Amino acid sequence: MLIILFLVSGCSLIDNDFEVQNYSAMDEQEVKDVLASDDRLASAVVLFFEEELIVGVRAKTFSRFHKTKIEKDIKKQLKEKYPDLTITVSADSKIKMETKKLIVKEDQEKLDIGIKKIKSLLKEET
Repeated sequence: MLIILFLVSGCSLIDNDFEVQNYSAMDEQEVKDVLASDDRLASAVVLFFEEELIVGVRAKTFSRFHKTKIEKDIKKQLKEKYPDLTITVSADSKIKMETKKLIVKEDQEKLDIGIKKIKSLLKEET
């Protein structure tokens, strides 16, 4: 009984972790609202840069089987909010990790190169 109690309580401690970095003049509140309203997400990393919006998401445990549907839904909602931006949404952990690296470095001069790298990773088949 104690093992089950620890497993259940450990899973409930997972907190929604949404990180947004904005290097543009766009309002980031709408992205936060879209991501916070989706209960299928465990965490997300968002990067605004010029005309680009890159979103790396991590789905909750039982939602991982529907990653492509989650990506499409989020992209559709964000396209309605930001029609002028090029939006990239991925539930791939590699994309989320690379986006997080770009945010941590905070080197605006190398962001363009990093974004191109992320887009090339999206084209790879794993």
